[in-house]
Amino acid sequence: MWRLWSLAICFTLIAIGATQTSLKPSYLPAIGRTFSYRLLVNGEVQAEASGFAWFAQFGATIEIEQKWQKMGDKLKCDLTIKGGKLRVFSSVGERIQKLGWVQLTFITTPTGEILDIMGGGARSIDELVANFDLMATALAALVLPFPKEGVQIGDAWQGVHQLGATVTLATVQCVEQPANLPPRLQPIKLRLRYLLPIDALVDPTLRSQWNFTARYSAESEVMFSITEGRTISASGTIKLEVGTKIPVPKLSQDVNPNQEQSQPEGEQREEGQQSQQQGQQSQGQNQQPPSTPTPTPSFQLKVEAKFDIVPML
Repeated sequence: MWRLWSLAICFTLIAIGATQTSLKPSYLPAIGRTFSYRLLVNGEVQAEASGFAWFAQFGATIEIEQKWQKMGDKLKCDLTIKGGKLRVFSSVGERIQKLGWVQLTFITTPTGEILDIMGGGARSIDELVANFDLMATALAALVLPFPKEGVQIGDAWQGVHQLGATVTLATVQCVEQPANLPPRLQPIKLRLRYLLPIDALVDPTLRSQWNFTARYSAESEVMFSITEGRTISASGTIKLEVGTKIPVPKLSQDVNPNQEQSQPEGEQREEGQQSQQQGQQSQGQNQQPPSTPTPTPSFQLKVEAKFDIVPML
């Protein structure tokens, strides 16, 4: 009996040691390979402009392609929208928008911290929205920061993404090793949160003049393969809040001075005294009510969406 207990304890210690071994993240197996995903998005949009409110629901199915390449001592991740369809339902009816080719290139460290973003030149408002959505999706699921020393189940860490002069902090937790995926992939389940201050990407002068604020935030769960250095699948929520107040120029009031004809000094003094007395008598009658200030035009936008990323076979 004691021998059986000893064997059981040994096997337990071995199992615990196996689960606590560091998993060294590696993107190298993904270098030169292309991975295709299907992004499914559903959400709601609320907008308000100068007292006028607008509400809509939307859904999109988008095909995304991801490719990693080496770039000296850094990595380059090309993320491309190959195509897709966006459907918007509102009080004015249904709108269907086809999404064309859009690409962003992320320059990262060997452990996935973003150093720079290239591309994204938008030619229309739809492409601009697609650029932001692609960047948000990448940060929420496809470009993940890892610690250099490797991770263990239960570990939590923070990664720093540098978007120009903007620093975005991502918090990641390694939750578990899923048993429903092939062990050869070394799959791990990650929880990720990040906040992206989009307004920091706008010129400070324009941002100040228009009182512009914009925030992207995301919470997601990601199935990640340590062996292949890539996301297997992901799901989560993305929120966007935008606000601005458009400045209204103040109208200058032109005051026309009274033109006085040349008169003798005595007559001018008498007329001045008379006009002063008349002005005091009629002051209460001629007072005008204070002018009502013109309301400042404003715009508020809120977007809440859920997304799923699944691999395309």
